[in-house]
Amino acid sequence: MPHLKLDAVNNAGPRALKGTDVLSNPGAVSPAMLWIAVVLASFAAFAAVVAARAAGGLTGWHSLLALGLVMVLTPTARNLSQRILFAVVGLAGTAPFMWWFSADIPHLDRGTAVLALGAAALVGSLTYTGVRRLPFRRFLPRFRAVDSLPLIAVVPAAWAVQNFLFTRTFESTLVVLTNSWDFAPHFNMFNMIRNHGSIIALLPSAPDGSTWTAASYPQGFHALLASLAEIVAGPEAGDVGRESMLFLRLAGVVTVLGTLLVVAGLTSLPVFRRNFLVTLPFVTIAATAWIVGPGAIPVFGAFPNFALGVALCIACIVIVEKRRITPPAVSTAALILTVTAVAHGWILLLVLCLPSVVVYGLFLLWHRREVGGALLLVQSALASVGAAGVIGALWQLRQLSAGEVLTTTGGIALADPGVAVLCIVANALVALAFYSRRKVGPADIRRGTLTSLHVLATPLFAAVLLVALAVFQLTQASKVSYYFHKSFLAVELLAIFCTVVAAAELWSPLLARHGRRKTFVAASLLTALGATHFFGLPFTGLSEQGLKPTAPGATGVLGQAELLSKPAPRLIRKLVGMAAIKNTRPFVYVGFDDGFDPQLAAQWSLALQGKWTESNHLAIPMVRPMYDGPAHVPEAIEDILRSLPGLDVVVDPELVPELRAWRPQYASRIITY
Repeated sequence: MPHLKLDAVNNAGPRALKGTDVLSNPGAVSPAMLWIAVVLASFAAFAAVVAARAAGGLTGWHSLLALGLVMVLTPTARNLSQRILFAVVGLAGTAPFMWWFSADIPHLDRGTAVLALGAAALVGSLTYTGVRRLPFRRFLPRFRAVDSLPLIAVVPAAWAVQNFLFTRTFESTLVVLTNSWDFAPHFNMFNMIRNHGSIIALLPSAPDGSTWTAASYPQGFHALLASLAEIVAGPEAGDVGRESMLFLRLAGVVTVLGTLLVVAGLTSLPVFRRNFLVTLPFVTIAATAWIVGPGAIPVFGAFPNFALGVALCIACIVIVEKRRITPPAVSTAALILTVTAVAHGWILLLVLCLPSVVVYGLFLLWHRREVGGALLLVQSALASVGAAGVIGALWQLRQLSAGEVLTTTGGIALADPGVAVLCIVANALVALAFYSRRKVGPADIRRGTLTSLHVLATPLFAAVLLVALAVFQLTQASKVSYYFHKSFLAVELLAIFCTVVAAAELWSPLLARHGRRKTFVAASLLTALGATHFFGLPFTGLSEQGLKPTAPGATGVLGQAELLSKPAPRLIRKLVGMAAIKNTRPFVYVGFDDGFDPQLAAQWSLALQGKWTESNHLAIPMVRPMYDGPAHVPEAIEDILRSLPGLDVVVDPELVPELRAWRPQYASRIITY
């Protein structure tokens, strides 16, 4: 019975619930002196990092790597995979809170705070270990062969976003960013946080008296990028060229972290830690789905916050699946940070977290005696923090109509519906197999089987809601639209993950019996190789020979490479010129450029200035006459100049004399780059 073996391996039960290791040769130090020493050492480490940052040190990409090393060495868990999971969840979950508050403390920006808190946690743990005379080997995570899989997955994940990570010029950055519609508002949100030091919802009104655009959009993803930007580049925002390059690189970094989170989540589960060859094909298909399969669609479609949100939903399931072998306070804190990050990333994804949260809450209630009253109070305090985080995201959305949002039109590349349905049906099959074993084993094992079933059947629960959303959209607009397709993609990705986990729970013990055979080694490697092609051909190396890739991520890489191999389009050069305009008044670009949407070009002209307000946003739909060709510039600018007196228009240089002569009263408001 898989669950029986799982619990036997992990010593699940009351002792695991308490989350305390047996102390070996503890030192004879009073608790008061112990914690005084820990606090003083942590404070010293915190102050040292602040001082180093104030002196100009600990800034750059190497500091980001150092932070990762510090977080992995901090003994939050026993094995490497789980430490990676907690590190990514910790970064994503704390970022929204950090940018909701501001304090003018010299040299203590958010990037410094993240580095200093990481150092303080590690030094405090070292002090505790030394004073209690515990073995220092606890700082080195346990490493098995399966722990190499998340690190290996980083390589293809970085390859998939190579044009994000290694962008070198402002022009090449804009070529990538303008290739997908939604990068304009996402860059704008990041740039606003960098320049104003707060999420947009908390900023005062814009100079024109209106609110800043995107104030009602939760910005957890952008806050995370801003925190990482302060580590890499310091708290002071640079010029827009530098900031756009930083945004694209960090979007690539966070995409890689999302892949790391998914794969580390799998390899941290006990069922995947028993036999490397059994685990390899299961992990490969999940990683492939994420890197070049449907998981690549939001990355190349300019929805990186959505991609990270789905990865965090997967982390939520992993945390609850490990509830029996992780200390309750650690599990609760990780779960709360995960849910908070999801709420501030893409709030509709909270539906995918709901079954896990309910199962975990019932688990704590069922084992409340083993947990203890004091720890339950800690759990309640942590839950209050999580509730505050979710309420903060809901507060940002307060002015939006749910009906209008759910029927909003938009564009996103569609996943293969056949593959998506196949993944959901496969999830139903393994859930049914789990259900058939609900009466096998002792009472505690049977209860664990049922609760695992509830968590791993999350995609089925979500599929029911997806059908309801489709019915709602069909009754309101006669067709399914943007939010259905994005939700469908999320359910597909979650179904792949849950199916892989459940299948491994059911069949890995049977497969492990053959793990010592040479033929099994070959079978494992061949199956893993086949898994890399499940979502289409992932290789781009033979595209010039006529064998083009078909996997979404590989086609995205190839498409970007083709764009970057050509001279920059004229619009890109125009945008670079607009970024250099020294104009106190805001402006919007009105022009016709082959291959580019006029409204998207107008959005970028506002985003690059950092002056995208609700008032200025009204000019974007006014450029629609440009869809009919370059001769319609006068028609487009006349509406803007007449109805928006606080906004100038930028046109191509050769048009300026004629347009100024045509409308002399607006001559000073017709400018060029």
